Amino acid sequence: MLSPASEEFVALCRTQLKLVVTTLGASSLAVYLSETLSDRPSWSPVVVYPDSPSPLALSSALALPAAPLTGSSALPPVELFSSLANQLLLPLMYQNWVLGVLVAQREQQPWLAAEREQLQQVAQTLAIACVLDQRQQWLSHSSTALDQQQQHFENVLHQLRNPVAAIRTFVKLLLKHLEPSHRGRSLAEGIAKETERLMALLNDYRQQRADLPALSAAAPLTLVGTPIDLRVALAPLIEAAQARAEMEGKTFAVEIPDVLPPLWLDTRVCQEVVSNLLDNAFKYTSTGSTIGLRLTVMAESVELRVWDNGCGIPAAVQPHLFTRGYRGVQSDSEVEGTGLGLAIAQELLRPYNLSLNVISPYPADSDHGTAFTLTLPVHTTAVVGGSP
Repeated sequence: MLSPASEEFVALCRTQLKLVVTTLGASSLAVYLSETLSDRPSWSPVVVYPDSPSPLALSSALALPAAPLTGSSALPPVELFSSLANQLLLPLMYQNWVLGVLVAQREQQPWLAAEREQLQQVAQTLAIACVLDQRQQWLSHSSTALDQQQQHFENVLHQLRNPVAAIRTFVKLLLKHLEPSHRGRSLAEGIAKETERLMALLNDYRQQRADLPALSAAAPLTLVGTPIDLRVALAPLIEAAQARAEMEGKTFAVEIPDVLPPLWLDTRVCQEVVSNLLDNAFKYTSTGSTIGLRLTVMAESVELRVWDNGCGIPAAVQPHLFTRGYRGVQSDSEVEGTGLGLAIAQELLRPYNLSLNVISPYPADSDHGTAFTLTLPVHTTAVVGGSP
């Protein structure tokens, strides 16, 4: 089945018909495209001249060549049968297919041989343009589907880095507490080596993708229908962050109320968002810095905040933080990154009609520090699928 004609192809058809009217004095012209590639196609008008009164009618029983033509891609045009005087029907042909028909009619005098030849050349031009138009649309659709698949793959790989990094941190911390003679040390060393190898593979892929354009937005996740305990959901992330802070010589501060209301949120979404925020806070702060996770219960919401007392984020950079692939001033630093973490976090929250907000400097009366906040409504109801 052919795709609908693009605006560019329609514009070309109008130009060609105007040329025929001007040079050959045609009184009625029309370009029809076949909706199906078969020996009995159905016809759809693309451009008709004049626009009124009623355009030329094209019978669905229009006679086509008895058998497919063979030969080169630029086949000589063939005139189709018409019962009307002074009317020419010229197929738009490419290889073995009739893509459409050019209809030309003149009220007074019959068409001369030279004029028929000119019309055949117009039909050939439109046939080639139609093929190019269809190919362009097919490539565009294929590219969109490929981009969506690639983005999903990119998201999965980026999210895989966080648990791998946590495993690496735990193993390094474990090795510090194992004596060389401990029977489990060789096993821990093996895990550490394999973890480093896996992280190296992820980094290699990131390097290969670094110069490719950013991908389109991923499809929203399906929302769950059960509330989560935020304290339970965040427990493994807090444990990993505490271990990482000990290893990197930083302080990790946690402020969570004893009582938290249940929230309608996918546990994976919550963990991925907070994990990305914590990972950024650790990556972009130096030894001796403090990273914090704070939950604040309000009247109708819970505010989740990940903050640090690092160098802060320039005001000019902040509007671009959630753009895929954007790293701002950090692109020239030695800190590894893909510019995907914040964008992925924002995309995961979009189906819930939630979004992250950045505050820098933090606190407001300082000249450094950064905080990312997420406000979770207590009364959010469960929804399945869809986006805001």
